Parts: sequence; C-alpha cells; structure tokens
Amino acid sequence: MTSLPLAAPQVDCWNRIGVWGDRSCPELLPAVHCHNCPVFAAAGRKFLDAPSPPGYLEDWAERLAALPEAAAGDLQSVLIFRLADEWLAMPVAVLVEVTSPRPVHRIPYRGGMLAGLVNIRGELHLCARLDQLLGIAGKGGNREANSSKGQPRMLVVRREQEAWVFPVDEVAGVTRFAASELSSVPPTLGRAAARFARGLYAWNEHAVGCLDDARLFDSLRARIR
Repeated sequence: MTSLPLAAPQVDCWNRIGVWGDRSCPELLPAVHCHNCPVFAAAGRKFLDAPSPPGYLEDWAERLAALPEAAAGDLQSVLIFRLADEWLAMPVAVLVEVTSPRPVHRIPYRGGMLAGLVNIRGELHLCARLDQLLGIAGKGGNREANSSKGQPRMLVVRREQEAWVFPVDEVAGVTRFAASELSSVPPTLGRAAARFARGLYAWNEHAVGCLDDARLFDSLRARIR
C-alpha cells in the first residue's frame, strides 16, 4: 500500500475520506481500517512527539480520574462484517486477524458447515461456513450486487486455545458501542441466527447482529464431534 505524504500538521484524511468520512479513500479497501494505514500511523507519531501545551497533562489526569468506571467498562469493541445480506459483529477480543481469501482444502468425508482446512501463516486452521451455522446460507439474493461494495475476506478467530477461520463477504471495520445500545433480537430473525445473537446494534442504517462468541465456539465444537 502506498503512503501519502503528510502535507500539513492538520491533515486528517481519515475524517474526510476514511472510515470516519465518506470512505472514498482508494487505500481503505486493502487496509480495511485507517488504523492500518501508514498515513494514520505517521500522524499519530507526529502528535505523540509534539510537546504538550501547558496544563494539558494535568487537565487529562483530572478527566480520567473522574471517568465513571461503569461507563468505561461498558464500551465493547466489535468487528462488523457482512454475510450475504446480513450484517454481523464479532467481539474484537477473539479476533486474531483479517486476511485475504486463502485456498480451502476439503477434509474427506466431511462437508456441510465444515468447509475444510486453511493454511494461515504456516498453521492449519479449521474453516467453517458461518452462514450455514447461522441459518443465513442461501439468503444472499443480492450477493452479486453487494460484491461491488467490498472484497471477500477471511476472519481468523481464537478463544482460549481454539481457533477457526470464517469466510465473509465484506469487512466494514471496528467500532465500539455500549451494552445499553443493544436492542433485543426480533422474532423475524432466523431461529439459528437469533440463538447466537446477544442483540442488535444500529450502525450506518443497518441492524447489526452482535454475536455471542461463547455460544458460537461451543456450537462449532459440538458440530465437528
């Protein structure tokens, strides 16, 4: 990915054409998020290297000391992605990496939800069809139209010592929300998907199903026995 020069100290392309702007930056698709861009990193280093104004550190020390513990601990970070026409969110705590699609090697006499094995940086991981597990397989009537909005990716997730790879149709990026912002799962949502969702989160005019990673991993483990 090419690096754009920082023309001025106040350059903030991430707010104009990046994830916090209109998302028109040509570097956003391969980078997934502005946090991965060298321009953002360079701006961060320049900011950190700059001397603090008088009273700055003292002011922030007071603000952080007054921050309610409950409010700080209530925020949750998730990765938002798309499967067919459904937008979902995975806790960042279990996310290892987002990578480009890799060849999936089929396991003899196994199929269905278990797609096969994927080599990620020299390590083999089980690859599962998350759309089948969630009961949204075959609901991608607009899959071809949606394909122009983003590139397919693979999510590598790990919980304790258990790792999985999930192919997804698009990755939007990371966001944070408070647990109080979650709404209950409507009865119109598929029975399988509702079983794995902690609730719905409103994001960019989409209703995002926030997945419960504990239930997800437990079900995957049970399905491959």
